[in-house]
Amino acid sequence: MRKKAFAAVAGLLVLTYYLSSVPYLRVLPVLRQVNNFMVRINLGIADLARAIAGRLPPELESVGTITGDFYQYARQNPVIIEFILRKTAHVALFFAITLVFFIFWRHYLKPVKAVAASFVCGTLAAILDETHQYYVTGRSGAIADVLIDMVGVLLAVILIAIAFLLVKPIYDKNSGHIS
Repeated sequence: MRKKAFAAVAGLLVLTYYLSSVPYLRVLPVLRQVNNFMVRINLGIADLARAIAGRLPPELESVGTITGDFYQYARQNPVIIEFILRKTAHVALFFAITLVFFIFWRHYLKPVKAVAASFVCGTLAAILDETHQYYVTGRSGAIADVLIDMVGVLLAVILIAIAFLLVKPIYDKNSGHIS
């Protein structure tokens, strides 16, 4: 399990480095490529969204209207959508990085120290990623992006803390301590 945890950490860090190395990387063209691939395997993103929307209860019909309005807005304002998707990707990626760091550190440290080490590693990864992007053509390293990355790190730490709070009574009752 330790090797798998290390592989997950290494894999996400390599993916982050690769994505940060792509000059002028934009999210929308990548999503188009993903959608084209999914269409080839007979699963389009739009088809998937329609299938999900078709199964919504009648009380949520307004979601279809909101979705349609959003889709129209997105077509008219691709720069704003690109910005939102890019920042959402930052949060999601650093959320995942922090979680896999926790899984890794949990094999070597007690829970509280594993959470702290995960926070530090997630933060360092964010700083290093933005520093790296500063030197890539068509990219920029920004303190604001480090702060956005930190949202993902903090969300992961909060999720881990909540998980410990939820399972603590079980550990206390069965063994008298959290292992």
